[in-house]
Amino acid sequence: MRFLLGWALKLSFVGALYLGVTSGFKVKLPEEVLGYKVPATAQAWVDRNAQIGEYGKQTQAGFKAIGDQLK
Repeated sequence: MRFLLGWALKLSFVGALYLGVTSGFKVKLPEEVLGYKVPATAQAWVDRNAQIGEYGKQTQAGFKAIGDQLK
């Protein structure tokens, strides 16, 4: 049972990170998770992926504007 609970928590965490990367959904990691301190590198990784999503949206908007001008 403990094994399954551990995997469920790990997979839910990875799922939340995946949503943050792919959908532009903002993920803010807490200071502690189950008594363990979240490393600063993990928070930096989440923030960097959020910026990548913003760059993707800006690029898509730019290509849409160029496409509209060519019509």
